[in-house]
Amino acid sequence: MREAITKLALRGFFKPFIGPPMGYGFQRRWANALSVVNPPARGVDYERIVLDGVDCEVITPRAEVVRTVVYVHGGGYVIGSPATQRAITSHLARAATARVIVPDYRLAPEHPWPAGLDDALAVCRAAAQRYGSYALAGDSAGGGMALCAAQRLRDDGGPQPDALVLISPWIDLSNSQPSHAERAERDPMLRGAWADENVRVYVAGQGEPEDARWSPLFGNQRGLPRTLIHVGSEEILHDDAVALDAAMRETGVPVTLTVFDGMWHEFHMHASTLPRAREAVGAIAAFLAD
Repeated sequence: MREAITKLALRGFFKPFIGPPMGYGFQRRWANALSVVNPPARGVDYERIVLDGVDCEVITPRAEVVRTVVYVHGGGYVIGSPATQRAITSHLARAATARVIVPDYRLAPEHPWPAGLDDALAVCRAAAQRYGSYALAGDSAGGGMALCAAQRLRDDGGPQPDALVLISPWIDLSNSQPSHAERAERDPMLRGAWADENVRVYVAGQGEPEDARWSPLFGNQRGLPRTLIHVGSEEILHDDAVALDAAMRETGVPVTLTVFDGMWHEFHMHASTLPRAREAVGAIAAFLAD
């Protein structure tokens, strides 16, 4: 019952207001306002720090901290912040006994590619220098940016993460995977018009949507660290996740894909209220501890 009510609420109060014809200023304010509906975890502390010139929020459990996670927030590259994602990051910090670092990276349209990716890369390098080994995670567009960052760090000889966690990753900016059309009505959160407009302002005429610089599904997956992918069966990004799982397996990357039946985009946000969301966050924590 709680899951059904949550889906109805998203369909009524999120989906119609995130994307055209709403301007980016309104979308950002609306996303910030709605974030209060999903309470963060208790027993964690928040700190603002600057890593290599990038503002970050660091979330730590009041218990022992045993690992570091750089977490790239979602929002289609145009909205979102460390604050809007606390409903995931705080629960992850507590469940995984992890220091979770969330870069407040620059957003389009004011800052198109590669500004946000450069910020994420800078934080990865600085976090590795300060804390040692780290995992790299992200949701939605943040999952796509996390995968782009992992590919760049591998190619450039940077400090590579020891694990990747991708929640509902947006990794094909052509938006041509079959689920974008087949699940358009079933998805209670995302609209294709929003995704298409975000691609326009993020890529900003620098190439085709399929370019691996921002569509990491089409990049080289070989040599990436062990990876966990979570996706809901009801979201338009379902086939992005399935395609990435296949591409990673073909190149020998240890990868686990979990499709959550009946669930939607970033349902982990509801860890305070939905048992299956808490279980999904717990599965991520177990993966990181493996």
